[in-house]
Amino acid sequence: MSWLRWGLRDQQPELFEDQVTSSQSGLDFTMAFRTEWRAPRSTPVPRLPSGEASRTVRVLAEQVAARHTVLRPAAAEQEINRLLARSLPLRTDELEVSWACVSVSVAVEVRTYAEQIAQARRELELDTLAQRQVQARMKFMHEEILRTPASARIYLMLENSARLGVLPPGLDVDGVVQEIQRWNPQSRWVVVAQLVHTFIDRLSEPDADALLVTLRSLFHDFGEPDLAAQVPAPATPPSQNPGS
Repeated sequence: MSWLRWGLRDQQPELFEDQVTSSQSGLDFTMAFRTEWRAPRSTPVPRLPSGEASRTVRVLAEQVAARHTVLRPAAAEQEINRLLARSLPLRTDELEVSWACVSVSVAVEVRTYAEQIAQARRELELDTLAQRQVQARMKFMHEEILRTPASARIYLMLENSARLGVLPPGLDVDGVVQEIQRWNPQSRWVVVAQLVHTFIDRLSEPDADALLVTLRSLFHDFGEPDLAAQVPAPATPPSQNPGS
């Protein structure tokens, strides 16, 4: 700069404190800027720049502060001063900042509020994780465990065992194997049951009622009155069925 060859005044100390925005909107650091600067001897004393040194240093401090939360003031302070050490001296058209140091602190109420926000965020993340776990477990129960009676029975056996994979004593292993075989997805009775389910879904309400009556009679004819009694009653009373 052209004014440097005219000589510089003696070092001028300057102290300035201000709030600087952190990475969290509405939560600020409190920063104290200590600087030493010089200006050209040709500049009249009344025209020596006031606060220009601190403003120059603040520009660097703001860049660093925007990357830190108020819960880590020491980290912000360390990075700011490291950046200053690499950048000094800082020169403008009015002065040269030859030395600078920044102290970073956080007001008690600001730190308390930031801690409350962090705690609320952690609780929200835990709630979200718990919801996902419940959803995954429900999906697994629905798609795997409750898909067949055999699957549900095996799951309960494993859940109630002292160690995973150890079957409880007195268990009828052969019976479990037979049940698994009966409920195999390719078993003919499973296929028949699926077809019957599809068939019933396609029936009209009167036809479905007629099928229930037929099924009850079929159970009686084959000597299964207990099963006949478990057949659901028709949705429409017989007296109201068309053609009765």
